[in-house]
Amino acid sequence: MEVLTGPVRYFFLRKISGGEDVPDWPPSVKPLDVPANKICDAVRLYASKDGWRAECAEKGAPPSSDEPAFVMTRNTAFALLQDGKRTKADAALLGVRVVNLNEKGVEYATHLMVRALAGFGFGAPRRPVVVPIDRMVLGEYVERGQHAEAGLDLRVTPAEFTGLTPYLPDNVIRRLAQSTLDTTVLSTARFYSYGTVAKHGITLEVEAGRVSLYGRVDLTDVGEQVRAALLATPGVVEVADHLLYVENLKELAEDALATKGLDYVQVLSEHALIILRGEVPDSATRYQAEDIVKRIPGVRGVVDEMVISEKVSS
Repeated sequence: MEVLTGPVRYFFLRKISGGEDVPDWPPSVKPLDVPANKICDAVRLYASKDGWRAECAEKGAPPSSDEPAFVMTRNTAFALLQDGKRTKADAALLGVRVVNLNEKGVEYATHLMVRALAGFGFGAPRRPVVVPIDRMVLGEYVERGQHAEAGLDLRVTPAEFTGLTPYLPDNVIRRLAQSTLDTTVLSTARFYSYGTVAKHGITLEVEAGRVSLYGRVDLTDVGEQVRAALLATPGVVEVADHLLYVENLKELAEDALATKGLDYVQVLSEHALIILRGEVPDSATRYQAEDIVKRIPGVRGVVDEMVISEKVSS
């Protein structure tokens, strides 16, 4: 599933009546914590071109829009789809994960948190799991006079359900993800024989199950292996790669120089150092080329081996 840009958080659903039947649910929410998770009586989902717009609904509070909406509560249950056939209601809703798309103040559902019901069968996970929202489909729609009822399905087989990502608190995910990161980068460093220092160049942040990677690495292969390993780590919902790759710096420098008409300057890259060679018309051009390259994120320094030649200026 595509990683949508913007802050993410959870809308945890509470039971409206009766005792809580899921241990430690809903998770505790502290006002100053990041992300700013919320506890809701219901979640309203509005269909739009960008996806399912979501809002947390408190008991008795009116909706923010007159548009038709799915009202999701702790009583919402899903059937699973297998070979085009629906199972009975096997999964119950516990919450919704949302993203503040492009930080524009409108939140869209990205995932559902569900749990297996008692009749699911052997092997079902007992803890909550996270399902991408695009697996939700309208299974049944029955109109009864002025009233309509909708049945919701998940395009997930019972076998797939048992392998879904478990919901885990961010502090637990952070510990597991850091262990995965260190182990993966260490093994990759040994494979490429460039030492273990590379693992110190990557840091991570965790927000509502999203692991964001920052830092500088030498090879894109390292980033690919780290992303794959993190996605297989319990609790990790998605990975956002913000790494700077040293092997891409040469291309970035060439593009930046070409944009300013300096495509005749030769570019070499070694350990995040950019070496500039070739003939330029004057000192001002040399300084301009250096300044352009120094502004590229990830460049550690510039080695100027350019020479001034009247041939270029003429």
